[in-house]
Amino acid sequence: MGMSNPESEGGPDSVERFAADLRELRLSAGDPKLIALSERTGVSKSVLSEAFSGRRLPTERTVARVVEDLGGEREAWVARRFALDPRGTAATAESGASPEPASRRFSVLQTLLIAGVAAALAVGGTSVFWATRTAPVPDAGAPENAEGPYLAAANGVDPMRTACKDDAIIAASESRLDRQVHVQLLYSNDCMAVWGRVTRYDDRSSGNTLTMQIYPEGDRKSARAQKRTAEGLQSMYTPMIVEPDVEARVCGAASLTLDGETIDLGPELCA
Repeated sequence: MGMSNPESEGGPDSVERFAADLRELRLSAGDPKLIALSERTGVSKSVLSEAFSGRRLPTERTVARVVEDLGGEREAWVARRFALDPRGTAATAESGASPEPASRRFSVLQTLLIAGVAAALAVGGTSVFWATRTAPVPDAGAPENAEGPYLAAANGVDPMRTACKDDAIIAASESRLDRQVHVQLLYSNDCMAVWGRVTRYDDRSSGNTLTMQIYPEGDRKSARAQKRTAEGLQSMYTPMIVEPDVEARVCGAASLTLDGETIDLGPELCA
C-alpha cells in the first residue's frame, strides 16, 4: 500500500500524520488485533499501541516489522520515519525515550527517495527478490543443528527454527475472502528459501483449521512441495522450500475451514 505525500497535501509531516497513515494501512490489511500483530512481529502491544496512536514515533525496527506484516512498502515507510526523526535510530520507543517533537517537511531529496523506492517496488515486483540470491545452496537433506539454537535451512524445515527468519521479506501478499484472510509468501535471501503464511482476521480460529501448500510453479506434486494444516491458529507458517534457481518461482495455495466447511482461498499466489 502506498502512502500519502504530506507535503503535497499542503502541510508538514508529523508523528500524528504518520500514525494516521499507519492506522489506514492496518485497516487495509483487515484491521488485525494488536495481540495478533504482536505475536507475528515480536513487537509488544504497548509499543504497537503508541505507534498507532501517534503518542510516540516508533523505532525503525517497529516500523519495518509492522509494515512488512501489513503488506506495506517497507523502504518507503522507513525513509519517511527517518525524515521525521533527525536523530535516526537513536530515539527508541521500546526503551521509553521520548523523541523530540517532529513536524518538519520532507526535503526534496527525501521525497524523491520515497517516491523512487515505491516506483522500483511497483516496476520490479517480486523479481527483485529472486535476482539478488547469492548465498550458497543449503543441503536439502535432513536438517542439521546449526551453531546455537537454529537448524540449518533445508526443504521441509520450520522457518521459525532457522536463522532464515531474521532476513525474511514478504515476496508476495494478497488479501482474500473480503479481506478476512491474508495469504503471503516470505523469502530469505541468505537461505535462498521460501515459505508461506496464512492469517485469518475473522475471530473464528477456534475449532477451525488453516491449510497452505507451497510448491515449485506448475508442479503441485513435486517432491519438494510442502503442506501444513493447523487447528485453532489465527496465523500459520508452512515449512520452507530451498530454491537456488534464480529464474524459478514458488507458488502457494491456501484454504480454511469454517464450521466444518472447507473454503478455498482463491487462486495460487506466486513469487
